Amino acid sequence: MQASLFRRNAVLVEQNPMHCRLYSDLLEANGFDVYVAKSAMDALVKIRAKAQDLVLINTEIVEEKFIQKFVHNIRNEEISKDLPIIGISIYGEDKKKNIAGIFDGFLTKPFSLDRLIESIDSCVEKGNDTESFDYQ
Repeated sequence: MQASLFRRNAVLVEQNPMHCRLYSDLLEANGFDVYVAKSAMDALVKIRAKAQDLVLINTEIVEEKFIQKFVHNIRNEEISKDLPIIGISIYGEDKKKNIAGIFDGFLTKPFSLDRLIESIDSCVEKGNDTESFDYQ
């Protein structure tokens, strides 16, 4: 991930404490300040309160219809309409085909941390309209 003069903000929607720590540590090491939301509603409140640069959500925390509503709400608000959202699931895209396509990125467990970083980079860069500089 490119070095940045400014830290970015991410919302992590995850209930498993081990995964929270792992994903938070990875995001923080790559320039994000991380807010861990215990529910989709908690995440929406945070997204509405402060502009975010990324949402990483475990798709198993609620039913598919609530995940769809969560993403719909984010996409329909001016502050977050272009916010990259990455879904994580223990089920493959074939079993999650109803929702896999609504995300900017979708990962199936198990995946490597390198794959997660690549997905984050891809989604954040795609959503970044400003010219990027490499500060090495």
